[in-house]
Amino acid sequence: MSNGRSEKRIVKTVSLEVCLPAAPKLSERLLTENVSAHGARVIVEQKLQPGLQVLISSPGEVVWSQARIVYCQRVSKERFAVGLELAGRVESWAKSY
Repeated sequence: MSNGRSEKRIVKTVSLEVCLPAAPKLSERLLTENVSAHGARVIVEQKLQPGLQVLISSPGEVVWSQARIVYCQRVSKERFAVGLELAGRVESWAKSY
């Protein structure tokens, strides 16, 4: 049965900084739950609109990319799971699987 994903995801914790291009000083530091070569799932404290463009960076992983929010699902009272589709391929994440 297909889960709708075009790439395999692996459980990997990566520290990311996510910011909205319209308000770059309002960035949020967070951790990934899983990653693929072109995406990641993260947990945030604010609801984000699918389709919204964000910027992500991870100095430890040497990652800097634009990303599109694919989904935003409430996982608890004050937390949301967000699917990010990256504009480019992250080779270090692709090599993990």
